[in-house]
Amino acid sequence: MSDDQLRLYRYFLRHPGHDTEEAAASFGLEPAALAGALTELQDKGLLRVSDRHTVLVSDPAVAVEWLVERELGALKLAGDQVAAARKAIPALAEEHKHGLAETPVGDIERVDGVDAIRERLTELGFFTFRELMALLPNRWQPESIAQARESDLRMLRRGIRWRTVAGPEALADPDTLAYLRELVAHGAEVRATDQAIRRMVVWDRSTAMVPVDPDDYLRATLVIRQAGVVANTVAWFEQVWSSGRELPAATTETPAPAPLGPLERRVLDVLARTDKDEAAAREMGVSLRTFRRYIADLMQRLGAANRFQAGLLAKEKGWI
Repeated sequence: MSDDQLRLYRYFLRHPGHDTEEAAASFGLEPAALAGALTELQDKGLLRVSDRHTVLVSDPAVAVEWLVERELGALKLAGDQVAAARKAIPALAEEHKHGLAETPVGDIERVDGVDAIRERLTELGFFTFRELMALLPNRWQPESIAQARESDLRMLRRGIRWRTVAGPEALADPDTLAYLRELVAHGAEVRATDQAIRRMVVWDRSTAMVPVDPDDYLRATLVIRQAGVVANTVAWFEQVWSSGRELPAATTETPAPAPLGPLERRVLDVLARTDKDEAAAREMGVSLRTFRRYIADLMQRLGAANRFQAGLLAKEKGWI
């Protein structure tokens, strides 16, 4: 009940038998506005307007109790509808899966762009009912973690078995490692591996997602529902999972920095000897985009704000 409706109801409680014109004059309301408020109160069973425009007020105890019962009935009906909808989800999802399987264009679908990929990840997670398995060769972007957190935690609350195998590069990233440990605290299973793995996710052993370009997984991805391809992807995951080791335990001590790898040493060497990124990328035999990603990773590892600072910090550490 709105404040205006309550004030009007109280007015008629204090002035039983008054007609609508007297009420309009007391409240300074236009007849149309008063008529609307009276209609709302009549719908709630709090008063009745006679044919002579005299207002008859219901007993507040009876009227309010009836109103409460009506609202409780509406809430129960809404709750029953929600429960029925949830009960129907597995059957509807199964029909959705069969529909995709029977549609040729549904076997392999390309998704382009970071926003569309993240939206599809959330959608596939929502319709997962048994398990998720994933290989994580490199770090998650902070934006990807923020986007995925709600969906991942919701799956874990629903009892979905959530398994991931992470590679050395992923575990070396503080944000990624912290998020993996957060998921473990909520029931996820995470293992580490030194194998060369490619990024992929499989939902309910029926749908897989793999990037089109392994070096840029947020540019475009393939959603695959072909049974044979998905089965091979699952078998690969299980092999990597069985040979993985437990996630390293958290420690309060500051870990020693990982040794510089051959690739990072070569990037620093080429960067120090060339003036242009294009020339450096050609010398390394990689694309310009890949070379610049190498530089960005090095800057993040060094905590450098720019390339000049990265060079100074690398010299301080004896890397160049």
